Amino acid sequence: MIVKVYKNAETYLLDNEAILLEEEAASQLVLYDAYQSRQNTKENKGLFGVVMDEEQVILHFSNMPSNNMAVYIQNENKDIREAAMVLADYMAENQIQLEGLSAKYEICEAFIDQYRKNVKCTFAERMATDIMEIRQMHDIKLAEGKTRLAIPSEVKFITDWMVQFQIEALAKEIDYESALIKVTKLIDNNRLYVFEDPYETIVSMASATRKLVHGVAISYVYTPEEYRGMGYAAANIYNISKKYLDEGNEFCTLFVDKKNMLSKRAYEKVGYYIIDEIYEYKLLQA
Repeated sequence: MIVKVYKNAETYLLDNEAILLEEEAASQLVLYDAYQSRQNTKENKGLFGVVMDEEQVILHFSNMPSNNMAVYIQNENKDIREAAMVLADYMAENQIQLEGLSAKYEICEAFIDQYRKNVKCTFAERMATDIMEIRQMHDIKLAEGKTRLAIPSEVKFITDWMVQFQIEALAKEIDYESALIKVTKLIDNNRLYVFEDPYETIVSMASATRKLVHGVAISYVYTPEEYRGMGYAAANIYNISKKYLDEGNEFCTLFVDKKNMLSKRAYEKVGYYIIDEIYEYKLLQA
């Protein structure tokens, strides 16, 4: 097996975009990195490549500055553990800086075991999520209320929600100023949605964070504790997903914590189904 690295995102996409688009929701992390890098090669140069066995591609990877290295499996029929180990050796031998790793569990396990043979470090698991996708809405009874775009005057309390989301869902703290900038940008770009109950109280939020070629990725799904268990998040996700599908997108996708069975079942009732998984590990220098 060999690692093939491309000189830039453009050349990587020329060779691989078509195959990645066949499973766009599953390959979205690598694809989105490549699109971001292609748009701004100076600031987001990144590293893109594949692990190959003879002429067959097994794994795709992207390693953007300040992001985890994302790995997508193209060929499950090959030895993906060996491919992950070959990739680990390449990254270590070439002293390529890593922030962490986002991939299926089997890839993460093999990569980390091999990488630690060459580099003194530890990896800490941060998230274990299922990738879900929807292409057709189910006909279900929704919680009463409505979904609408968030407005600038709501930025402060939504920023508080964003901080809580980061702590609860991503197991990390984010400084208030960074959260404020993120929320302001999402609102300005008409990508952050809130759900109002019948009394016009805002009870849940979610955002369309990534526009993909044929779909939209939804994230930052958050409901304050006092409003949970009432179906507000599911209703908001239903309305947002329906909007984007009605506009001509082929699918919507979201990541859900593997341990959060209530959310998973709620999304399944809406019409989402699991297509893959992503584990996230952060690299900690020894």
